[in-house]
Amino acid sequence: MGRERQRGAIGVMAAGTLLLALICLALVIDTGRLYFEQRKLQRVADMAALEAATQGGMCGSQLAADIQGYVTASAAKNGFVPGTGDTLVGTLGSVSFSAGYGSADSQRVFSAGGNLADSVRVQATHSVPSSLVLNVASLFSGASSTTVISAQAVARRSAMAGISAGSGVLSLDSSNSPLLNALLGGLLGTNLNLDVVTYQGIAGANVSLLALSQQLKAAGVNLELGKIDSLLGANVTAAQLLQAMVNAADSSQLAGVNTALLRTALATINVPTAQLTLGQILSVVAPDSVRDTALNAGVNLFDLLMATALVANQKHAVAVPAQKLSIPGLATQTLSLSVISPPQIAIGYPGKNSDGTWRTQATSTQISLTAAVHVDLLNLNLVTTDVALQVDVAKGTAALESINCGGVGKPVEVDIQAKPGIANLTLNASVGLFPGADDKLKLVNLSNGNQATSFAAGGEQQIKFNVASPADLPSAAKRVQSPLGASLAAGVADLAKNLKVTVTLPPSLTCDLPLVGWLLCPLGQLVNSVSSTLINSALGIGNLLTGALSSVVNLLATTLVDPLLKLLGIQTGILDVRLIDLQTGGAELLI
Repeated sequence: MGRERQRGAIGVMAAGTLLLALICLALVIDTGRLYFEQRKLQRVADMAALEAATQGGMCGSQLAADIQGYVTASAAKNGFVPGTGDTLVGTLGSVSFSAGYGSADSQRVFSAGGNLADSVRVQATHSVPSSLVLNVASLFSGASSTTVISAQAVARRSAMAGISAGSGVLSLDSSNSPLLNALLGGLLGTNLNLDVVTYQGIAGANVSLLALSQQLKAAGVNLELGKIDSLLGANVTAAQLLQAMVNAADSSQLAGVNTALLRTALATINVPTAQLTLGQILSVVAPDSVRDTALNAGVNLFDLLMATALVANQKHAVAVPAQKLSIPGLATQTLSLSVISPPQIAIGYPGKNSDGTWRTQATSTQISLTAAVHVDLLNLNLVTTDVALQVDVAKGTAALESINCGGVGKPVEVDIQAKPGIANLTLNASVGLFPGADDKLKLVNLSNGNQATSFAAGGEQQIKFNVASPADLPSAAKRVQSPLGASLAAGVADLAKNLKVTVTLPPSLTCDLPLVGWLLCPLGQLVNSVSSTLINSALGIGNLLTGALSSVVNLLATTLVDPLLKLLGIQTGILDVRLIDLQTGGAELLI
């Protein structure tokens, strides 16, 4: 009886087990499907973030609409077009560390926007059926039959460039290399006798900041290797920095640089500034997470050499040994250079900050230069002149606008906005007749009422550099020029044409006589005025001296002042810009 009552129990148990197995199978299928959908969406987000970082951010456009367009286009190529209830959002921002850079507990955190927005975050959501087989929850509880899956990815492609403004050595030839020796020798307080080939080799060589850091550390400078801020902030002497440059060039085995000759030439220097920092010469603009990668950047050896010499003499007047001018009767000449602000090389990210200022901006030297000569005009010791030409030049600027990183086999395009500085010229000349006499005739020559003549710089102009390989760096200089841009000599020539010379006789001695001086003095002054007018008009001395002074001034500008300023990278309304380094690694996922 009992056995008969248990018939079919196994079948019931088998049916229940089979149903349970089917339910488990459905759950496994649905879970696997949801996981697969989420991974597919994650791949879409990853690819969209990588492609947007490659085309936007530091490698292209930073406009929100463009970033969203890159993300949408990439997702569509990978089979995801947002439908009803789906979202796909691309955001430009930056990645920082929650517990500080380098901390063991730090985690990457994305922040939208910011001045150093170099990363792209992609957030995507997609609605899919909760189950393709069974949706028990919706049958009994009225829950939604769809599940929203989400994915997020943050990618970055770093792009940094190094730029310099003013590259005077590129115009160096055998005729003005002695002037460069005099200039650098005067700035460094030593005698230099380097030839043009040596200078050209220095101008074509880069040294890495990492090698420079290692050489300074080996010389006993207190800095932390591998940290760019430690290098920029380290206190060094000009001699330590110069020798470290030469040693870095030597260790890098740079072709075309005679390091032995350069080391000997820089062995003894005497400069006003005892301590300086590399941060006075070099600025680095990058977030903490990639900032130290700037150590891999190369800096032009000549730019670094000239900038160090100028920093060491900032706000100190330097007497530069002048070349002998081909002026008949030249007795003496002096050349005084005051550095208001030294040139600064810039390495960093392209584009502008939120306040509209440029992130990475290099500047040329801001100087005040006075050249003076004493000349016997007629070579007869009858007429002598003292001519002083003062040139005040504001710094020019070059700003890193954008880096188009390109792709495989394509060159990288770098756009720079550059603006020359403004030059102010002041000319003063005094002419004396019969210089041996105590009461010699004085002739005073002033330009524009003793007011400086300015040469406008014009607005910013764009320069494009195309870099196909590292061999293209440092690049040849490219020039921006204002409508009034020309050599300083051309501006001085116009200034000299408008010289106005007036002859003034010695003051009448009758004004110094006691008692009767008040009566005779006006009569003496009247005679003085009439005599001066007659001398100027009848004898034509004014025209004669104007022509002679113009020749002296033009020769002073073309032979001495103009070449010197060119070596400093300065010309009127002109700025030479060089791309000295470029770093564009591959895009990487961060979050």
